[in-house]
Amino acid sequence: MAARGVAKCSATALGRNSRRRLGCIAAVLLAVAGCSSGTTTPGSSPAASTTLAQASPTTGSGSAASPSKPFSDAELAAIINTVNHSRNMSFPPAHDSTSLRSGAVSGSFAPTKMETAPANCLVFLPQEPFSRWADKDIAFAEGIIPPSGGQSTPTSTVMVVLRSAERDAIAKADFGYPDDLASRCSQFDLTYTASGQSSTYALHLLAAPTIAEKQHAFMQVTKPKGPGDIGSVGLRVLDGTLSVTLSLAVANLNSESEAKPALDAMSGLAGELIDQARKGAPSVAAPPPNSLSPDQMVALFKGITGPNAEPVSLPQARVLALPPGSTPTGFSRPPDSPCSFNEESYMASLLGSVTGQGQIHGVSKIDYTDFTVISMPSAMAAPYPFDSRAERLRGCTTIEEQSFGGGSRPWSSVSALTTTIPADSSYAVAYQLSDGTGEWHVQSGARRGTLSIEASSRTASQSETQTKADAQAAFFGAVFERAGK
Repeated sequence: MAARGVAKCSATALGRNSRRRLGCIAAVLLAVAGCSSGTTTPGSSPAASTTLAQASPTTGSGSAASPSKPFSDAELAAIINTVNHSRNMSFPPAHDSTSLRSGAVSGSFAPTKMETAPANCLVFLPQEPFSRWADKDIAFAEGIIPPSGGQSTPTSTVMVVLRSAERDAIAKADFGYPDDLASRCSQFDLTYTASGQSSTYALHLLAAPTIAEKQHAFMQVTKPKGPGDIGSVGLRVLDGTLSVTLSLAVANLNSESEAKPALDAMSGLAGELIDQARKGAPSVAAPPPNSLSPDQMVALFKGITGPNAEPVSLPQARVLALPPGSTPTGFSRPPDSPCSFNEESYMASLLGSVTGQGQIHGVSKIDYTDFTVISMPSAMAAPYPFDSRAERLRGCTTIEEQSFGGGSRPWSSVSALTTTIPADSSYAVAYQLSDGTGEWHVQSGARRGTLSIEASSRTASQSETQTKADAQAAFFGAVFERAGK
């Protein structure tokens, strides 16, 4: 699963593909439940995993004490990011925990289930992602750490899950098994079910090097094992209030000896993470006060419908924030031209905001509306970035759209549309793209107070563009009303 998920992620883009991007994150994180690519990764082998660790497998602080206080979600993410930066990695940092938690609130993820035979062997495996995202009693952070000085591939990049709670609570949640259970679960089967489809894996517990208070390791392969199927090796470590779970895909995994290079590499990485945690989490700035949290933003759209009773989904929301040591590229760009639609610089001007991307589903493939909702920090004051964008778009006959990553495309035949929604600021335009389809696109937005919504639809006829804009305006009004704006 993970290999397929990673491949899909490489082709993601803006707009409708944002939902696919979120799905890719979930697919990658589910790798601990097993991988089956059907093909091997060229040039990959278990031995390649040894480049991940520069320290010995039993690395750990000999003098610093195990953490005694629980870490927060943000502090755990900072630990992952700090280890990444210590390796001079420019790789994406830890995933935004608030976004993953809001996804659990939305209920938009397909139900999943993990079962083992014998049943009590399930305690050796990490909790499936959607359940741990919904657990408010245990802090967590998830991310990926690529090899030091090497190319990141599915078989060289370690998936990391850190969890934290009071010492007894985290020990019971992640390591609550008697010592003699390991001998009875030396080999067991796992059945993973998602969207009604099940896959089975064979697991074998491995001897884990002593890293902290408690640890265990396992290798996992598909059952039955097919040609080219990719296995995985997992390592779980408990150190005070910190639980570490690492997973690494391994090609051609058949024996414990073939799992050892991956296990050694992850042992060294676990030591680095524990060392950083024992030093204390890096300082984390609290997000600015906002009238909506990511969870509340997702909840705002639950049960709401489009203008024609179409289903509306907002799968996740997040806080717009910069990872440690980075700067928004939008700030280094020249000021936007009068007739531009620049997503990168726009988002860079909204740091601290809570944002989510969703969709209103229509009856056909073309009949859908993408929307972006932004709740600005309570302290943000005029001039608002949304108002500046709306002002720039009024009266333009051509617009240059600039997307993340530097891509651009012109909007031609741009015409202003009229909407009647009561708002502090709004805009609505129709345009075409030079893609040969002849389709018309409708882009509009509105702001009330610190809450703004923008939507994009398309239609085959210019005569229908005003109707589309009216439908978007009606949707904005329903959201503002529910939000009390």
